[in-house]
Amino acid sequence: MRAKKDLTDNDRTAILQQQLLARMVDHKTLPRGALADVAVSFGVDRSTVRRIWHRATVDLSDKLRPCQPVCSRKKGRSGRNLKHDSVAARLKLVPKARRTKFRSIAAAMSMPKSTLHDYYRRGIFVKYSSTVKPALTDSNKAVRLKWAIDHVHPAGPTRLHLRQHDRLCPSPPHRTVKSKTFITKVMFLSAVARPRWDHDKDEWFDGKIGTWHFTERVPALRGSRNRPAGSMVTKPVSVTREVYTTMLLDNAIPAIKAKWPQGETKGVIIQQDNAKPHVPPSDPRIVAACTGGGWAMQVRFQPPNSPDLNVLDLGFFRALQTLQERNYSRNIDDIIAATVEAWQDVMRVESNNCYKIPHMKKAKLAAVGMLPEVVCVDRDLFDDGCRLLSATDIDKKIDELALEVAQAMDMSEFSSQMEKLSVDGELDDDIDLDLALLLGIDQLL
Repeated sequence: MRAKKDLTDNDRTAILQQQLLARMVDHKTLPRGALADVAVSFGVDRSTVRRIWHRATVDLSDKLRPCQPVCSRKKGRSGRNLKHDSVAARLKLVPKARRTKFRSIAAAMSMPKSTLHDYYRRGIFVKYSSTVKPALTDSNKAVRLKWAIDHVHPAGPTRLHLRQHDRLCPSPPHRTVKSKTFITKVMFLSAVARPRWDHDKDEWFDGKIGTWHFTERVPALRGSRNRPAGSMVTKPVSVTREVYTTMLLDNAIPAIKAKWPQGETKGVIIQQDNAKPHVPPSDPRIVAACTGGGWAMQVRFQPPNSPDLNVLDLGFFRALQTLQERNYSRNIDDIIAATVEAWQDVMRVESNNCYKIPHMKKAKLAAVGMLPEVVCVDRDLFDDGCRLLSATDIDKKIDELALEVAQAMDMSEFSSQMEKLSVDGELDDDIDLDLALLLGIDQLL
């Protein structure tokens, strides 16, 4: 008996789009004999074409998806049967220390390594990497919960709205540098918001406020083969609190006011992490700039030890850097140009950080035109969070957390002063001398 022809995915798509859809009468039905004619032209049985047509469930009134995919469903459902039973259950009995390599797992399970890898490719078990997360105190958890609840807005009785690798190469390139200090680095300040529809301009606001680099143009002190002495070169600037404040006042805040959609709220929240140079929200200059011109902007710190509550840390900077690394950069100007180009392209666990991010199926929702602009939160989950927050003295927790942050910053300042101490020579700084006397190491100076 002659084997049946196995159609490829391209053949199936051609049968549907180039033959059957083109032969439809009044965009409703197929003419008599159409299935048989297509079957003859592709050398398959008429029943094969009929199955493809029935799987497509054509509906031309649906502008987003007029038909369903007709690709082959054989992948993953064919092949020889699995020889070993309960591989996943047996794998759980292997000590975790021996689960790091396929070779050690195969030896512990008395199974060939190639066979174990076949089971892995079939999805019988998966590999994962455990990342170390910040240890959260009770004060951290309380502030994280309050931060999340502050972003929730009522929307109904039961629902609420929540506001360098090289592949395919014979060998990797050999890159050298005398010291890590010679690796060119530039600090950027980036501001992004959630994309939304701008009703006044009748177009999408992409949410990209701007990105600015902390650099300055200075004359070169020495000459080299690339440029003579005195030529203007770009140098990175050390980011201090004053430099960061100036960047906010001169660039970030004016850019927000200029690019923000006119019909949206003026109560914009500028979120920043707890880095030492970041400006306090109560700074008079920042408050004046945020409230000028009828605006009600605020600067807020994100909860400490909570990088998972910052969309930039969750992947935006990594995606931006991935695009930037596609371009080879030899100096600071190249890094800035590549980064700007990349910029153009681009509570169920009681406030702990051990949660699993749910899969939202955004690709499927976008395909049918149902991608939500905001995320919905269950009313029961919101009520549970409010109940947990009401049972906590949040003011006390905030004070405790502020004390922890202050102590950490004091320790950072203390460490910086320790690094400035000299072991030999005369001390001209009275502050360093007082610190040495306090530590009882003045005899070493």
